[in-house]
Amino acid sequence: MSQVDGQGILDAGHEGLIAFAPLMKPPAAMASRAWLRRCLRTAHARPMASPDKSDYLAGMSLLSGLAYLPETITEIISKESMMDLLRESSFAQYLTRQGVEQGIEQGIEQGLRESILAVLETRFGVPASHPHTARIENVDDAQRLKELLRGAVQAGSLDAFGQLLDE
Repeated sequence: MSQVDGQGILDAGHEGLIAFAPLMKPPAAMASRAWLRRCLRTAHARPMASPDKSDYLAGMSLLSGLAYLPETITEIISKESMMDLLRESSFAQYLTRQGVEQGIEQGIEQGLRESILAVLETRFGVPASHPHTARIENVDDAQRLKELLRGAVQAGSLDAFGQLLDE
């Protein structure tokens, strides 16, 4: 693809290929950053509805990552005032949802860990330096943490809880 005349693709307006233009050969003597900027501007100028254009630019940005540093892509997109449009893309929305869901899951797990440690401290006087603390901090499964919390509340002794932790 690096041997295909990229400017010819941009000039011809081949919509399906413009997203690949940053991976193609730029005009002679044109710096790679300038080429990427030209490709992004051309894609941005395409007459499309906003949702389609945001997905188109997001795809182009992802493909550009094969040849350009992420910082370079981000800098050009920011300077060209395309960042808001990219945030509207279905890919960006997906990543945002995934990030929120992952953050919620991690928060729940951390809350369960803290609850287990609080119960162990209250019931058995377990200090933060106890070996069980490190083992509990390494559990990253919410279901297992729920079992351990129930066990911390119900165990008759710290040894009994330790056995549950060993399972």
